[in-house]
Amino acid sequence: MIERVIDVIRVNIRRFFDFIEPVKDIAYFLFLFLFFELLWKLFVHEADNGESLIVWGKDVTSYIYPICLWTAQFTYHIIHGLFGFDSYNIDDLLIYFDNSLKMKIIWGCTGVKQMLLFTFIIICYKGPAKKKLTFIPLSIVLLFFVNILRLVVSAFMIKDGFPDWFIPFNESFNHVSWSNTPQSYWIFYEDWYYFFHDGFFKWIYYDGVMFLLWLYWQEKYNLPYQRSKTATPN
Repeated sequence: MIERVIDVIRVNIRRFFDFIEPVKDIAYFLFLFLFFELLWKLFVHEADNGESLIVWGKDVTSYIYPICLWTAQFTYHIIHGLFGFDSYNIDDLLIYFDNSLKMKIIWGCTGVKQMLLFTFIIICYKGPAKKKLTFIPLSIVLLFFVNILRLVVSAFMIKDGFPDWFIPFNESFNHVSWSNTPQSYWIFYEDWYYFFHDGFFKWIYYDGVMFLLWLYWQEKYNLPYQRSKTATPN
């Protein structure tokens, strides 16, 4: 009886691995992604709406402040200096157009977590180790500039308020009511900002850029590397 149960378990395990064989690489990518997120939630705490960072119970906010400031300054110089918008301002970690909503660059805006996540995935993923030594730094540079682009686009998205179509959308999406008052306007204005900065653009950053970088690693380096390992010598 026990042997029959063991055989059934073996058959089901074999069927499971046969089933996931076509997507095993994506499954491993997702496993590493979720495992990193689990470790992050266990050991890292972002307090005060993300303005403070606690790692293993130690407040490291003062250490990450220069990263936040540099990110704010870099974004400011692109919009103010490169694009020539004199109406764009910077006040410590706050960057904003005149009379517009102010963006405060906190830890979550720097993109460092995503860079650490992708570094972790590539280190733990299959492929030639020597190629990782160049691929990881180049990917971090790309992720940095994509994050800056995210901030720049977010700044322009909130430059002139929000469009009329967002009012019924936000009423349905966030379950708030529009009352055509200054207080209601700023509530909807903030929701418009968070919808793009913390929602749409953030998922593009996660699901788009990082996945494409992994896919490039998979097709360009890992698969040829695995084929070379299994190739039969002449």
